[in-house]
Amino acid sequence: MKKTSFWRLLGFLGAILVLLTACGKQSSAAKSSSSSAPVKITYWHRMTGSYDKALNKLITKFNQSQKKYKVVATSQGSYNALQQKIMAAGKSKTLPTMAQSPYTNIGDYVKNQLLLPFDSEMLNGSDKLSSSQLKDIYPSFLAAGKYKGKYYGLPFSVSTSVLFYNKRLMSQYNISMPKTWADFAADQDKLKGTDINAVELDQSYDVPLEGMAYGAGSQLITPKLKANLNAPKTLAAVNQILDLRKSGALKTAGEDQYFSVPFANGKAVFGIGSSATVPVLLQQAPKDLEWGTAVIPEYEGKRSNPLNGNYNVLFKGASKAQQAGAWAFQKFLLKSENASQWAMDSGYVPVTKSASNSTTFKNYLQKHEQYKAAVSAVPQSFASTVFAGYTDYRNDLMSTVDSTLTKNVSGETAFDQLQKQTEKILKENQ
Repeated sequence: MKKTSFWRLLGFLGAILVLLTACGKQSSAAKSSSSSAPVKITYWHRMTGSYDKALNKLITKFNQSQKKYKVVATSQGSYNALQQKIMAAGKSKTLPTMAQSPYTNIGDYVKNQLLLPFDSEMLNGSDKLSSSQLKDIYPSFLAAGKYKGKYYGLPFSVSTSVLFYNKRLMSQYNISMPKTWADFAADQDKLKGTDINAVELDQSYDVPLEGMAYGAGSQLITPKLKANLNAPKTLAAVNQILDLRKSGALKTAGEDQYFSVPFANGKAVFGIGSSATVPVLLQQAPKDLEWGTAVIPEYEGKRSNPLNGNYNVLFKGASKAQQAGAWAFQKFLLKSENASQWAMDSGYVPVTKSASNSTTFKNYLQKHEQYKAAVSAVPQSFASTVFAGYTDYRNDLMSTVDSTLTKNVSGETAFDQLQKQTEKILKENQ
């Protein structure tokens, strides 16, 4: 071989080596770029309006606090729309990483094999909650998300029921703060000749009824899945509500759906509803409406408060990285500063004791006293029993309540039928 050919060959081989090295570097750079992209955590919720804005503020804060995960949220607009979307996505295997859900839906979601528990990350993972962090979450709030020994839901948007009162009307008609439900009847006597009711409820009285029955020792569905829907103490609570309504002392919102509309218009001295209504009234009520909140009246000597609101749940199909990201986001939401911020922005109750006791939140309560009752109600709060078939039971309960309000069906007749329907549901889902 001639020397010139040898050197040409050597140069050609060198060029190939340089090209391969460059390609290798580009491939490594591409892999590095790909691996550095944050893990996408899709999150469905039902928040709208100011609630949606407040939630997005927290999500942006989380995304900017680290580079490993990115939460991408989508509002489904309502509880019903969200649940329907989740069930449809479960069938088509297009579920998000996580979502908000009423904790009472957990039993049905587990039955349909949609959920993963948070236990591996929360209790056993390298980033698990410490003993003090676990105890910091209000016990009733934490218990609500536990089903069959596992934490399938963790608290986020939790609300208690509170009594709203119109200060001007109380003063004008010499009405005192009610201590018991029976006091509403006496209050109505002072309102004769007016178009004002003593107390207004939402369209359905199911939530107040559950609290009254629980306080009387007749939990509607016990943890052992015994239905007490036509038990004497339950029926006594039903009849207390219906008797107050018949006398004109109590009114349900009807087409308005929520008590806040007639209350804001001065058509009721008191209203009973979710603490999440507080920011709604602050934003939408007439500026001259002087109002406040208090704990709801006693029934049978006790104040009992069923929990409502949204929990965060984690879906099957999420990768290990997404599971870790969902937990990182949930743990972020439990931090005192974030839990208190969400409570201040939304009207929901802080889910941890440290958030409620933080200087920031206490200072906020001093300026916005309407939020105080929601926190004061926490010691009396309790979780509804979670079970597979709850959605069907809930639909039947709402129909039962409606039949007593719009069709004048007696409490005994309506709730006897509900008892039979519920026993069938419980038997079919055991």
